[in-house]
Amino acid sequence: MKSLLPPALLYFSNAILFISLFTRLPAIQASMGIDKAMLGLAILSAPVGTFLALPLAGRINDRLTPRLTALLMLPVCAALTPALTILPVWGFAICFFLFGFFRTIFDVAANMISANIERRTGTKVIARSHGFWSIGLLVGSLCSGFLAEKGFTPFSQQVMAACFAIAACAFVFWVTPQDPPADVQPDRKRSAYVLPDRTIILICVMVFGLCIVEGAIYDWGTFFLREHLKADPAIAGILYATFTIGMGLTRLSGDMLREHFGPIALVRASAISVAAGITLMVATPCLTLAGVALFLIGCGVALAFPLAVSTTITLGRGQPSENLAALGLTLMLSTIGVPPLLGLIAEHVSLVATFVVLLPFVVMSFLMAPVADGRKIRLFRRRG
Repeated sequence: MKSLLPPALLYFSNAILFISLFTRLPAIQASMGIDKAMLGLAILSAPVGTFLALPLAGRINDRLTPRLTALLMLPVCAALTPALTILPVWGFAICFFLFGFFRTIFDVAANMISANIERRTGTKVIARSHGFWSIGLLVGSLCSGFLAEKGFTPFSQQVMAACFAIAACAFVFWVTPQDPPADVQPDRKRSAYVLPDRTIILICVMVFGLCIVEGAIYDWGTFFLREHLKADPAIAGILYATFTIGMGLTRLSGDMLREHFGPIALVRASAISVAAGITLMVATPCLTLAGVALFLIGCGVALAFPLAVSTTITLGRGQPSENLAALGLTLMLSTIGVPPLLGLIAEHVSLVATFVVLLPFVVMSFLMAPVADGRKIRLFRRRG
């Protein structure tokens, strides 16, 4: 359990930083005086930062070690977030670009820390590590709703979240020993972008539907609760928390579920849970049922990225840091247009339609589940 402390604290504090910002997006949007379509375009700057960071992420982790990389990158992200709450839209886009850049390098480092623990100890911890991200989302969303109800500005709230993340990094630095340098091959030529092989592409297709639903809840879930269901800030925070509770409980038990049921069954169960949650959420005007729907969605999206990471570590070739960077690059490229597209749908059609259009992609994740076990996909059988 002691070995789980560093990734647990890093994921938890990163989630506090993240959710504190995203639950206040309606207020930030109002202060900038822009519509949802423009906000979606501004949010697009973070994936651009991710795209530019991915060529460097593996190399930086190999050079500095994942521990030091994570402890440098997360405080930089924390320092950027208060500015996102007070700048005009052009400043928001620039800072969000930088946030996406540094957070991408941190994400590779955090996943490498968990993967190294699994390799050293033989104990599965990736899902539990991500589970602390979900616990952070729960704590952060409840605190965010409370602070919004009490009249705290997004800026003051984000300053508190940033201070917490920086303090957590300082504690991890103090209590954990330095990792040995990674065993890299300095003479081997490395391309700027680590291109994904067929296995990584199939893994990304498998989790694509689940990942874009998770992103949609982060970007537009609060808007849906506030504008479509007319929930006040405190109630919206509590309802949003049900999403994080479902995600957290599933991730904390995810390593055990991986052992007992296998990855294929988990991917299929995840897709079914997400599809049921979206259907219930858009069909009901009841706040209680909306909470149930968000809980189901949280359970469904919880293991998507942990399964993608563990499958990549198991089936990928070459350096694990490069494989994870390639995974991140492919997922980012496949989802880069989703925030502005959903923003356009939310602005010009409805918030309900924003989530309904995601259902076919969830079905695709269900059909691609055998990829999680390295199997070939046969959607159609030949007739002789």
